[in-house]
Amino acid sequence: MRIGLVLSLLLFSSILIARQQPSGTWVMAYSKARQPVLSATMEQGELVFDKGTPFDSSEVYTPGLMVLQFGDARTAKSYSWDGNENWRWRIIQDSLLMFGQRDTLYGRLSTDEIVLSSTIDAVPTEYTFLKVESGLSLTTLPAKAQLELSIDEHVFDGQRWLFQKDTVYAMNTATPGQELFLTTLEPLQVVEYAIDKAHGKVELGIIYLFQEKRKRYVGLFYPVVDDFTRPKARRLNFRLK
Repeated sequence: MRIGLVLSLLLFSSILIARQQPSGTWVMAYSKARQPVLSATMEQGELVFDKGTPFDSSEVYTPGLMVLQFGDARTAKSYSWDGNENWRWRIIQDSLLMFGQRDTLYGRLSTDEIVLSSTIDAVPTEYTFLKVESGLSLTTLPAKAQLELSIDEHVFDGQRWLFQKDTVYAMNTATPGQELFLTTLEPLQVVEYAIDKAHGKVELGIIYLFQEKRKRYVGLFYPVVDDFTRPKARRLNFRLK
C-alpha cells in the first residue's frame, strides 16, 4: 500500500513538473503598462501639476512584437525589435525567471499564457505571451507573393495582399486609413497595420505570420482599439495565389 502511494505521488509530481516546463513557440500578444495619474490644478489660467506622488495609475495596452521559442536544457531564443537573443530560464516557486545578456525577465507561467516583466523598464509593464498551436511554423514570404485573406467580422476579410520587400499592398480595398507595413526579423515576419475606426479611434495591430501548409498561411494578431481594453486574439487565414 505504501509503495503504491509513493509511486502515485512521484507520478503526480512528475506530471506537475512537466506541466510547468515551457515549450514550443509563444508570441507577445500585447503589453500592459501602468501609467501614473497625476493631479493638477488651474492657477492663473495655467495647468499646474501637483508635486506629490501620483495617487493612482491606469493600465494602457499596446501591441507587442516578440517571439519566444523554448528549446532543450532550459534554453530559449527570442526574436524582436532588439534583435535575436539567447536565454536561460529557471522556475522558482511557480515563478518563471529568464536570464539574457541584456535583461532579466520574471513572471508567471500557465498552460497557454506567460506574463513577464523586465528588470530594466522605467514604467511597470507586463508582457503577455500566448502559446502558438503546434503545426504552425515561423515563415517569411517571398517578394511578389499574393495572398487572399479570410477572417470573420473584420475588414481584412476578402482582401488580397501583395508582399514586396519592405511593404504590403492591399490590392482590392478602399478601407479608410488602412496602412500596412512589413517587417522581417529572420525567421520572423510580421505585418504592422493601422485602420481608422469610428469616433476618431484607430485600430492598431501586429500580425505574426506562420505557415500551416504549402500554400496556406496563418496570421495571429491582437488588435488594440481602446488603449484601456484588453485585446482579444484573432486569426487571419491566408491562401497563396
